[in-house]
Amino acid sequence: GSQQKNVLESVRASVLFNLPYASVSSVRLTPSIDFAKQDMACVVEAVTGGSARTKAVLNLQYLNPTLAVVHSLDDRNTIAPEISLYNAKIIYQWTVALGNGSSLRTKVDPTSSIHVTWTDQSAAGGSWVTDCKLPLEGTGLHALAADVRVRRQFRF
Repeated sequence: GSQQKNVLESVRASVLFNLPYASVSSVRLTPSIDFAKQDMACVVEAVTGGSARTKAVLNLQYLNPTLAVVHSLDDRNTIAPEISLYNAKIIYQWTVALGNGSSLRTKVDPTSSIHVTWTDQSAAGGSWVTDCKLPLEGTGLHALAADVRVRRQFRF
């Protein structure tokens, strides 16, 4: 019948350097190559020392490199603004842990939309995920229209 290809599709590695500094406690490098898509990337993460509540993430993708700062305000709230190094577009993200594994994530792109994702953990070993995307401007003659999706995730 058919010939089976034994071809390497992608390679990804990760190395963590623990540093003895008070300002930066660790740096993680994660290079990856996707041979099928002909795409290379490298993610550099630096975590602050002491409380380790803040992390800088430099994502060096070829088409859209980004820099994000992830900061835990407290045990429940995390903010993560991200700037594109290609076109200076900024996306704001705020995640709230609601308890028992449930969360609410809000992602705001000031140029296009607000995207809210509510993940509700259930006792049956899965979760309900509700996505709501609200555009910030209408499309032509149409009024603003929200895109709402509800799905169920199962864990086996």
